[in-house]
Amino acid sequence: MLQNMPPGLRNLLILIGLFFLAQQALPRIGFDVLNIYLYYPDSPHFRVWQLFTHMFCHGGFTHLLFNAIALFSFGAILENRLGTKKFLYLYFISGLGAVLVHFISVGWLTFNETGAIMPIHSGIASINSHFGQQFGPYGPMLGASGALYGILIGFVFFYPNEKLVFLFIPYPIKAKILIPILLLLDIIGGLGQFAWDPIAHFAHVGGALTGYLVLKIWSHQKIKNNGQ
Repeated sequence: MLQNMPPGLRNLLILIGLFFLAQQALPRIGFDVLNIYLYYPDSPHFRVWQLFTHMFCHGGFTHLLFNAIALFSFGAILENRLGTKKFLYLYFISGLGAVLVHFISVGWLTFNETGAIMPIHSGIASINSHFGQQFGPYGPMLGASGALYGILIGFVFFYPNEKLVFLFIPYPIKAKILIPILLLLDIIGGLGQFAWDPIAHFAHVGGALTGYLVLKIWSHQKIKNNGQ
């Protein structure tokens, strides 16, 4: 099956699988896998490489399975449409856009809580204080979902009227309707900041917005080049 996939998608899925295995194996030899999850830059646990490594980590087998199935389902079609180079650009740029919007949302919540965007670095709060220990958004973020949302937007961009079946909804829904509904649910979840909900919803929104902007830029460049 892997050999029949386009190379970009195949390599992404292999990396996701290897990272998941590493998440299970490395703690047994003393490596703290939290070092490859993504922390807010104000956290003492933040490392630059986390900007990329978090995209391949997952919070459990179910999390991995859903993202891998979605990436497999939409990625092959999109890579065949865009080509491997642009497909991978879209994946990683969308992932970084997801990080940016996630950081902005955490910064906003942090400012409302403490009056500073980076209270620990500013000396306003300590990582050992109640804020540092209990503030949920300072926890790690992990998963391919932010980058995946860029791929989903790419699918909608090129195939808006394609009908999709989502999870337990048996009725097919057009991509241009289903994906915006998912984004609306993410916005509601992100604004709600529900205690029972650990999902970084604004990362999903950021990945989708970034993916859309990238595709619009590429589309504009293609039209401009064809007009010359």
